[in-house]
Amino acid sequence: MSDLMEHLPLTSLVPAGRHGRIDGPAGVSAKLLDGTEVATLVARRAGGPQEILGLPLSAGPKASLGGGLAAIGTGPGRWLVVADATGPTPLADRLEEAAAGKAAVTEQSDAYLVFELSGPRVRDALAKGLMVDLDPVAFAPGDAATTSLAFVGITLWQTDAAPIYRVAVGRSFAASFLRAFTSGAAEYGFFLEGTGRG
Repeated sequence: MSDLMEHLPLTSLVPAGRHGRIDGPAGVSAKLLDGTEVATLVARRAGGPQEILGLPLSAGPKASLGGGLAAIGTGPGRWLVVADATGPTPLADRLEEAAAGKAAVTEQSDAYLVFELSGPRVRDALAKGLMVDLDPVAFAPGDAATTSLAFVGITLWQTDAAPIYRVAVGRSFAASFLRAFTSGAAEYGFFLEGTGRG
């Protein structure tokens, strides 16, 4: 594992494939979700929108999920909105129309990469660099956190009890995030998909 990291340029994403322990099934999997759209939504005043595109907007660190969309509360009157796939009308345009002047919308698709993390040992791998309690009693589907993993700022939300998590990370920090996460997941066997050859 350390040999791979030693020869990988600091600005390159970890290459797709199996990393760390190679016997048995991978305990942790990650997939770069290609084609996601991301936008920020910021309420203009206290009477901001209560829902957007059919999703309720939480007042706290929660993720509203549905219809291929996630609206994640990242702060008071602030949400990160993620669409699984590019639609005929850009996400930011749909949000702008739905907000009807009650919120500011900023297109962020080029600023973020979104990863889906899963596997029976994903909580253990995340716990190595994350200062959030991911025990199912404390963090369940629909819960979210804007935090850091190994000093890299991320927005994390749980989409399924399996557990399955999604992570939005700034594009310029994605290589650092993946290096840290790969190192933490390696002992469980880690399979990475969607990053190409690094």
